[in-house]
Amino acid sequence: MRLGLPRSANGRRESFARKAYARMTNTYFGPGPHTFAEMLADIEFGYFLDHPSNGMEDPKGWGIQLEGLYAEEIRQGQLTGRVYSPVIVTGYVPDLLRSITMVGNKLEITGLGTCGKGHKEWVKVSDGGPYLRLQARLG
Repeated sequence: MRLGLPRSANGRRESFARKAYARMTNTYFGPGPHTFAEMLADIEFGYFLDHPSNGMEDPKGWGIQLEGLYAEEIRQGQLTGRVYSPVIVTGYVPDLLRSITMVGNKLEITGLGTCGKGHKEWVKVSDGGPYLRLQARLG
C-alpha cells in the first residue's frame, strides 16, 4: 500500500490467529509439444521423478530444493521399475532452467500443495505443471 501498487491476494495467513505472509502467485510451465514417451526415448540413464511432496527456495541465492516421494530409474529410454524414495532435487535456478530440453504436452494442476514459512504457517495452494526433461543434482 505504501508503494501505491494495486493490491493482490498474495498476503495470506494460516488462520486469523497467525500473521499474514506474502505468498507466491501460482507459477508453472505451460504445456509443450512432447509426449512422455518422446521425453524418455533417448535417455541412456536417468530418473523419472513424480509425486512432489515439498520444496523450498532461496530467493537471494537463487537456490532451490524439491522433494519427491519417489524416483523411478530410466535405462535405455525405458522405466525399469527400480524405485528410490524419497528423492531430493537441488540446484541453482538459472542452471536448472537452462538445462530444460523438453516440456511435456500434458498439463496437470492440483490443489494439493501447501506454502509454508519454515516449520509453521502452512497455507493451501495449488501446484503442478507438465513434465520437464532437465538435468539436476539428486540426493
